[in-house]
Amino acid sequence: MLNTIKVGLKLLPHVLRLRDYRLRTLKGEKVDEEKMYRDAEKFLNVIVSLGPVFIKFGQVLSVHSDILPEPYLKVLSRLQDDVPPAPWEEVFKIIKEDLGEKLKEFEINPEPISSASIGQVYLAKRKSDGKTVVIKVNRPRIREIAEEDIKIMRSLLPYTKFLMDESFYESLRAIVNDFSRRIFEEMDFTKEEYYMRKIREELADFPDVIIPIPYFSTKRVLVMEYIKGYKVTSEEAKKIVKPSELAYRMFKVFMIMLLEKEYFHADPHPGNIAVDDHGNLIIYDFGMVGKMDHETRLRLLRAYVALIRLDGIGLVKVLEELGAIQPEADREVLAKGIELFLQQFQGVTAETLEVEQFLEAANEVFYRFPLKLPEKLTLYIRMTSILGSTCLQIDPDFNFFLNLQRLIEEEGLVFEAILSDFRNTVNAAIRKFRLSILEKPIIVQNKRNRTYVKAISISLVFAGLVYYLITRDSTVPLLLGLLALVLATTSD
Repeated sequence: MLNTIKVGLKLLPHVLRLRDYRLRTLKGEKVDEEKMYRDAEKFLNVIVSLGPVFIKFGQVLSVHSDILPEPYLKVLSRLQDDVPPAPWEEVFKIIKEDLGEKLKEFEINPEPISSASIGQVYLAKRKSDGKTVVIKVNRPRIREIAEEDIKIMRSLLPYTKFLMDESFYESLRAIVNDFSRRIFEEMDFTKEEYYMRKIREELADFPDVIIPIPYFSTKRVLVMEYIKGYKVTSEEAKKIVKPSELAYRMFKVFMIMLLEKEYFHADPHPGNIAVDDHGNLIIYDFGMVGKMDHETRLRLLRAYVALIRLDGIGLVKVLEELGAIQPEADREVLAKGIELFLQQFQGVTAETLEVEQFLEAANEVFYRFPLKLPEKLTLYIRMTSILGSTCLQIDPDFNFFLNLQRLIEEEGLVFEAILSDFRNTVNAAIRKFRLSILEKPIIVQNKRNRTYVKAISISLVFAGLVYYLITRDSTVPLLLGLLALVLATTSD
């Protein structure tokens, strides 16, 4: 209880400042951005002072434009997961308990090669063949610390309902719930071993991507293959592979995991990606992995296509399907707001669109309008944000949207997105029609008329496909297809 009060008192002044900024922004009043940045820096320092679990929570908040303004997002994005290592004696005790007799097979270097909020990493030599391996270990008492800190978060959460608006509270509650589950998954190394094996299978058709082989795991210890590489943003890596090629290869691998595979690596920061002497990409650390169902992937594809085409209505439709719109939101007002947001990019091509400019505008839309970031998309947003940043560090000329357009075209994903959009439109039309027949009697047509109508329906579908192949514009084909569906359905 005492710790909860201490944490609450530390956070309260910052929550009150956020409330003031939020109220003024939602009212359309001018806000001093420089002061907001200074306050965001103070908030960052408080988060760091609260320890490793709150640091990880701050990293999660850094992509939530539905509850934090742009200056806070930028400042929190600098949060690093590096913390001083725990004493070797405490760490060795965990290794000894979990490896048991297997411990005799290794000579472990007691100096960690990395130390993060959840785990520490050591190099060891396997006595049987002299091969170097990696041993990843949970930090001592990390589970107990996480349980205590999450208990504090959950205790303080209800008070935000009295300090902030309903939309803020509901979004924050979803974030805390998701974080409470995910952090314990991340410290379970048996799950990390599983993800390593699954993603190795998924990327089998990428011969230039290497994932270390996991040898053995418990919940607290993971032993895996050691693969030497150069940090993907290092000068050594850029000498081996041309920066523009390296950035696109990395972008392609991670986006294909997201858009086409079952699982995706959700933490592509430079410390987790390396290049070997032959130019292969090495991917490390599978503690943060996301899973996306087929329907959500298709909706994301449709969102990307809508963004590239600056299609405001299409984007609002996808946001609705993704559960990103608050229940109380006026859909018509929101659609007009999104269209106004997209109008500022009219005449801007993928080649000239600046990611920073777009993200700032998008963050403002999420902050100003009754939108929320669905739990299932939290990792996706985090992953793409980190991926874009890492690619820019590799190649300062990297353009996220231009490369996204290139990838979607290379992989033939545009047609899949259009088919998904068409299928959803058709399903909605069928549902509407089925409801209508409950109210009105259907006039029975003779066989000759039905044959005639079906012929017209097929002709309309064919014409729509030809039109799309020539123009790559999906609007007319969708209308023709919808008309064909209505004719075919009414003729039955």
